[in-house]
Amino acid sequence: MDLRELRAIIGRLRIEGGDVADIEAKTAADGFPKTVTSTLSAFANTPGGGLLIFGVDERSGFTATGVYDVALCKSALATVARQNLVPPITFEVQDFEFEGARVVVAQVHEIPNSAKPCHVRSTGKAYLRAHDGDYELSQIEEQAFLASRDTPRFDQATISGATRDDLDPELLISYIVSSRAGSTSLARLSDDDILFRTGVTAGPDRTPTVAGLLALGVYPQQFMPNAIIQASVTARKADAAGIRVLDVQRFDGPIPLMLEQALNWVQRNSQTRIRQSTQGHTHDEREYPPEAVRELLSNALVHRDLGPYALTQAITLRLEPGQLILTNPGGLWGVTVDNLGRTGVTSSRNAWLLRICQNVRFGPERRVVEALASGIPTILTSLQAAQMPPPHFHDQAIRFTARLVNSALPAKKGKPKKSRSVNAALLMEALEKKAATMTQLVAETGLSERQIQYALKPLRADGLVRVHGGRGSHTVYRLAGSDNET
Repeated sequence: MDLRELRAIIGRLRIEGGDVADIEAKTAADGFPKTVTSTLSAFANTPGGGLLIFGVDERSGFTATGVYDVALCKSALATVARQNLVPPITFEVQDFEFEGARVVVAQVHEIPNSAKPCHVRSTGKAYLRAHDGDYELSQIEEQAFLASRDTPRFDQATISGATRDDLDPELLISYIVSSRAGSTSLARLSDDDILFRTGVTAGPDRTPTVAGLLALGVYPQQFMPNAIIQASVTARKADAAGIRVLDVQRFDGPIPLMLEQALNWVQRNSQTRIRQSTQGHTHDEREYPPEAVRELLSNALVHRDLGPYALTQAITLRLEPGQLILTNPGGLWGVTVDNLGRTGVTSSRNAWLLRICQNVRFGPERRVVEALASGIPTILTSLQAAQMPPPHFHDQAIRFTARLVNSALPAKKGKPKKSRSVNAALLMEALEKKAATMTQLVAETGLSERQIQYALKPLRADGLVRVHGGRGSHTVYRLAGSDNET
């Protein structure tokens, strides 16, 4: 890191008005801060780690107040990292002259999955990073970390009480035909042997597995009640007062059926717009490209955590004004957000379920999973074709969230010109409802903090958006000339 990068980071915090998920500022003018230990635990447990900045005061708008002693601050941090956390954590530390004060910056490294979660020695508690702070892990969340120390095998577990009769006959026929067509070795085996060799059944009695029931079961929720998709539409401004959610649905059955139901639900609750091509032709276009939605849904169904602790949780699908949000239990396994979709980068939390679903049909022709590592590129291509921004992914180690932001908002009087960022249009629509803090804008628009900061610059320069409350946690953004502008 250099001084220019530090200025950009502090600028980001000042625009945000508070700490963010990957950055924490601590005052240290009068001594080493006492609240560092939980933050170190949280960053060590969070994918990618995080950045600690000593000598900056959040309460005064992230002004540089300096550290009490640079050498002693670094030494105290090293002591806490080695002695106060189990296991000890590592970090890289630098100091800078920033706005007339000395500040210390520490990049805290994520610890390996095999060592998570990182606990505070004195209390035995472990923490994870939320948007603007640390929260204590629940017992169930700790179990998720412990289970992720080794390669997950929960999809291979057999289901007590399940029999071959719990597998759907039509899905079985299609699966066996597809398996034989794709493998010379499997083509020589009997139907029962194909199911056994491909992980649909296991054990001496050839009992259906978790993977087999989820992909091919008559009704998997008989044995796993929360292996579902829970969907809802957030009420819009025009809806009747008191209504918070609309069209709440619970999608169950085997994976191909849940995938079909959820995709149809998204299309039913989404708008259709008319787009004109460069050749002058017009065509109907979905608010969210079906191909992108299908891939996101299939990824959530196939890669969700299947551990006993995680099977208490459903996949959640929400349609909010301007965005689609999909969250599944379990973070990424073997990959990071940065290398999702890159050529040659593949990993699967549920290897058997993934393999089975490659031979399970969604509709008459499409497979639930087309090919390894093809899903994210398909999503990016379809969104680009629809002139939409790429999805926003957030890996929180024990859950994974994907957001699609609808960029095709209708033009309105007084809004940014068509050449302006579509993100600016999202912000204007959000601020039409009410003044909002940065945290509220993130929740309302689904944009990242960085996207909002970038989009706000031209809006503020043109006088369309005003900032009230100065720098700090009470910063509020309002439309210029709105009723609540002061």
